[in-house]
Amino acid sequence: MDTKVFEEYQKQFYDWQKKFFDTWLESLPNGKNSLNLTENYEKVLKFQEEAVKTYLEAQEKTTEMMLKTQKQFWADYFEAMKKTPVANLS
Repeated sequence: MDTKVFEEYQKQFYDWQKKFFDTWLESLPNGKNSLNLTENYEKVLKFQEEAVKTYLEAQEKTTEMMLKTQKQFWADYFEAMKKTPVANLS
């Protein structure tokens, strides 16, 4: 396949997309000026950071709870086994 045809197609598609979004943005009340990419990037990054932080805190608490539950289970198990009479093995 001729790569020039593909490259031309990509260029035309890119131009069409750019024109479409430029027209769409111009139709918004504040136009392109309402989109501050740096500010939006920082907001998204901060949101992602908070989401990860919250997830890790929840995971930490869940893990602690699971460990406490396992420790209690095994402590109760061995306590019950100590109280159980040993069967006559002879």
